[in-house]
Amino acid sequence: MKRGSVEVWWIIIGAVIALVVLMVILFIFTNKTGSVAGGLSGCESKGGICVQGGTCPKNTLSAFFECPPSLTCCLGSPQTYSGECTGKIISVSGTQQKEWCS
Repeated sequence: MKRGSVEVWWIIIGAVIALVVLMVILFIFTNKTGSVAGGLSGCESKGGICVQGGTCPKNTLSAFFECPPSLTCCLGSPQTYSGECTGKIISVSGTQQKEWCS
């Protein structure tokens, strides 16, 4: 009788340890995948640019992907501003700013 009750306790202790390990692994992976998911939904990871003013440059379309606040995501192949355009649009790409034709 005693031997059977001792084995049950070892099973319970093993199950508790397994649950704790599982919770730690889930915590580690959910923190890592949160930053990856944010990067995957970003505008620049899709080849787009984030522009100020809400107007997309020539040869691009407005998209719904994530940009910093008050910026609009534009996808396509924008024409670089060279002074020959009618106007320019400022794009914010990370810490750099670029100019595109409007």
